[in-house]
Amino acid sequence: MTAGLTIRSTEMARLADLQNYLYATGGTHNVVSQMFDDSCCIQDSTSYVQMAQWRIPIISAEHTVLNINVQGFCPGAANGTVKFDLTVGASNVIVEISITDGGRYTSAFNSGTITISGSTVETGILRMSAKAPTGSQLTLLGVQANWQAPASPLSTGALSQGSHSFIPQGQTRQGADEPLPARFGVEALRNINTLRRRQRVLFCWSGIEGASSTSPISAAAAPPRAIGRGDLSSFYSPSAIFAGTIENDLTVKCYIKALNYSAAFSILIMGNVLTISAGGWSDFTLDLIQDELDVSDQFALSMYMAGVDTGNLNINGVASPTYPPSTTGYVASIAIIGV
Repeated sequence: MTAGLTIRSTEMARLADLQNYLYATGGTHNVVSQMFDDSCCIQDSTSYVQMAQWRIPIISAEHTVLNINVQGFCPGAANGTVKFDLTVGASNVIVEISITDGGRYTSAFNSGTITISGSTVETGILRMSAKAPTGSQLTLLGVQANWQAPASPLSTGALSQGSHSFIPQGQTRQGADEPLPARFGVEALRNINTLRRRQRVLFCWSGIEGASSTSPISAAAAPPRAIGRGDLSSFYSPSAIFAGTIENDLTVKCYIKALNYSAAFSILIMGNVLTISAGGWSDFTLDLIQDELDVSDQFALSMYMAGVDTGNLNINGVASPTYPPSTTGYVASIAIIGV
């Protein structure tokens, strides 16, 4: 390119729009999406009981509204209530959602939002508690949550995404008869590198704690609390890990919550041996040492099995009749977050 020549403005304006659009919408797909079997995630207590929790990414300081949708029902009684609280750093925000369905197949979704202050923290913990109305029980069938894209236009000035920043592009400044400074190219490259670090959920699951039912235990309130041997063949999600991830020192993180911890144990995740040496949440950086899945050719992307591996190590690393969660440490929640 030679100084003084005419440059068509269309491509510059589109590139500016694209950067802004990707900052606003990238990563606003599901951060939680989990369904429950019938008579599984069930509660008859009339006071709140915590039943599940998930580790979710905080995708930027501008994404402050978390949309939550819940499906459930309370037969023959007034509404039950589900409470979600999101902890981000030292902040904790709560929303209560009333369940309006009175039957299993009425299929309404009840919704709520959590609004947080802008934060550069990478992840938060979303907890779900439930309580039933007197004389009934609350059955939950599914939970979904996603970050809401900020409104257009974006705020001016440098916008935070973790420890990195994004510079919004003024679309009119890229229009006809405007100067095209070198700053535009520098900011575009920096924005691209920032957006490549945008977190996205590859796999996310929580066991169910504290279930209680008026029905016999054989019919209800026997939910999965832990990852078990029977889960190993299906406890994964085919996920794309994009080209350049390793070359650009981008990472895939795994967050594991252990309960009933008494001694260290190991679990195999995406070919990585992870040793759990404490109760509560532990985080790990995963090496991409798996072979790609055969479906990579179909999608023209590098596809990997994001989840819990099959293998001899996991036979003893997950819950089983030999290692029941009532007496040994177990994995109660897991999240794999890539870029």
